[in-house]
Amino acid sequence: MKRTQLLLLAVLLAASLAAVTASAADTLQSGLIGRYYQMPDSLGDFPTIPASQKPSVERVDKDINFASTLEAFPGTKLVDNFYVKWTGVIRIPNDAKYSFYLESDDGSRLMIDGKEVIDHGGTHDMTELSGRVELKAGDHEIKVEFFDAEEDAGCILSWEPSGKTKEVVPATMLFHKAAGGEPGLLAEYYRTEEGAEDFPDFPASKAPDLKRVDKNINFESTQDNWPGTQFKDFFYIRWTGSIRVPADGKYTFFLESDDGSRLFIDGKQLVDNGGAHGMEEVAGELQLSAGEHALKIEFFEKDIDAGCKFSWKNEKIQKQIVPADVLSH
Repeated sequence: MKRTQLLLLAVLLAASLAAVTASAADTLQSGLIGRYYQMPDSLGDFPTIPASQKPSVERVDKDINFASTLEAFPGTKLVDNFYVKWTGVIRIPNDAKYSFYLESDDGSRLMIDGKEVIDHGGTHDMTELSGRVELKAGDHEIKVEFFDAEEDAGCILSWEPSGKTKEVVPATMLFHKAAGGEPGLLAEYYRTEEGAEDFPDFPASKAPDLKRVDKNINFESTQDNWPGTQFKDFFYIRWTGSIRVPADGKYTFFLESDDGSRLFIDGKQLVDNGGAHGMEEVAGELQLSAGEHALKIEFFEKDIDAGCKFSWKNEKIQKQIVPADVLSH
């Protein structure tokens, strides 16, 4: 094989490996999944959680940096006798020996690639324990467990890469696999008949005129083309996927649209903002358990202005556009 052919083959192989790496990275999102459990009895050590028990709170924590407090654990109502399990991926920048530190009140422990690095169990004040491990550059599975018996509660995960200073493991190095699929909702765009003033009834066999992923639904009213498309008047959009609810509770969902829109969660209609109208908002309230829920939103545009926004709120979340990191398809 000639030198030029060898060089070309090397370039193609490198490009192929880069594509595979990029594809793998695309399945990860920032932060660790934190599952929080309120326990019925006083804790003296790590509890065994049955598979049937749902967490009291499930959310993404950007890092593990919770200073000791007598108040409720940040962002929760949990005060005493609770347990947290953080899982995901830690990205190691270089081949080296790494020192890890867990400072906690009460017990904590760290597992990397299924092997225990730190065991800081038992009930105790805010104290720190360390462990050292040789790691290759790349992504490694990580699990951190923590429990609080009573009074003060706190947990901090730090590291000291070889030749560098000790710091809290940064959010830029922590990831989790997107639950339910890629982030964002599957969006299917269809042209409708001129003069149509309601949701169309397409046969299941009809292919969309455009299919893409929309990271969220936050489209301001406009008389120009719908962002990123050639659609202007008389079109319909169906967004489908899942919404990850961070904790059990009552949630209020909002659809603001011009013209009509409607929202379905777990197959049941929650918001009906149908008909041809200006930019108007309608809300619906629903009690939901923590975890994944099927989601469908429909929108149609008659003519002139067009826009659609999907928001939510609850007692802990101020009204906001539903963010991309809880949406998947």
